[in-house]
Amino acid sequence: MIKMFSAFTEEVDDVETAISEILEQLDIENKPFLKNTLGIIHCFHEFIDSGVIKAISEELPFDVVGITTPYVCMPGKSSSMGLMLNVFTSDCASFTTSLSETMDNGSGNLKQVMNKLCDDISEKLNGEPPTMLMAYGPFMHVLNINGDEFVNCINNRFPNIPIFGAFAFSEEIDFSETYTLYNGESYSNAGALVAITGDVKPSFLTIAIPEKNMLHDYAIATKSTGNILNEIDGISVEEFAISKGLIDNEGNLDQLYTTPMVARLDDGSQIIRVCVGGDGQGGAVMGGHVPEGAKIVFSIMELSDIISTSSEITENAMKLLNSKNMMIYSCMARIEFLGPKNRELEANTMCKIIGDTESFFYASAGGEIYPQFLSDGKVVSNLQNYSLAVCIL
Repeated sequence: MIKMFSAFTEEVDDVETAISEILEQLDIENKPFLKNTLGIIHCFHEFIDSGVIKAISEELPFDVVGITTPYVCMPGKSSSMGLMLNVFTSDCASFTTSLSETMDNGSGNLKQVMNKLCDDISEKLNGEPPTMLMAYGPFMHVLNINGDEFVNCINNRFPNIPIFGAFAFSEEIDFSETYTLYNGESYSNAGALVAITGDVKPSFLTIAIPEKNMLHDYAIATKSTGNILNEIDGISVEEFAISKGLIDNEGNLDQLYTTPMVARLDDGSQIIRVCVGGDGQGGAVMGGHVPEGAKIVFSIMELSDIISTSSEITENAMKLLNSKNMMIYSCMARIEFLGPKNRELEANTMCKIIGDTESFFYASAGGEIYPQFLSDGKVVSNLQNYSLAVCIL
């Protein structure tokens, strides 16, 4: 069994007050940690510069891993400028962490860096396969790295091991200020990995778009380079989008940001992609790779769909919870789609169903990492966009 204790603060300027609030909520004296313990932290990026992140890690006798994010939520508390610390502790499960070396801009050394990260975890485990992995990284778009490559490197080194996690995000206009957090330090160009071993049986759920929202018949991705989708059905993405009435004119592919794409892959898995904008040559810059040959369809989203999908996945998760802990990552595109006035609608919908007595956390993400269990028994984890990803642990 894994227990989770949670703490929250919005005190970004006064380090002493922030630490006092966190430690008071953790109440270590009355809720002592068990044999093995791990901290997962999500926060607004200003907690780094103020020194709060470093001070928290100095106070805690275990590894603390996480990312920066513009929105966090836990029982009874939520904030766009807050810090949320979730402490997992167990006698029957172990937590092993590692931080990668620096990833070069453009992914030139990505495979080397990720292989070394995975090797370090494997060595610490003495070759024992983990039950699951949790992966974290900065917003890969800023580094000109395809986030799928990050995930696939882990898939390849730990085949059939489910990977759950998220990439950082920032609402800065240039997506700067996104960081991986590891033991009090922040990294704009490194990833972190957590291996969980022992008597643990995690469950995973995801949801994105209702089937009824598909806007056209499935088409084929005929040319794709990295996270640039060049052609659909043999014509440029721009031409395809105009022919389907998705955009009015050339140069407007950024309008597809709120029109997510479903892609069905050859291995039977399904990914969701968001179009970030155009590449200036008729292609679309996507939130991740869309493999050539994938069957794709664009979908429309309404406000009611955010409510219905968040309600559906939460109700299904509650059936599995059984006094366990719930981790929730939501793509920042979903929150931005809601607009400033309805920003907390999804989180509030889920919190109302879960209630304040259960153990959970919710954080926005710049890409969700989620495992899919295929019909042939294999497990493959993918980068997702526009999705809610849930792990019951």
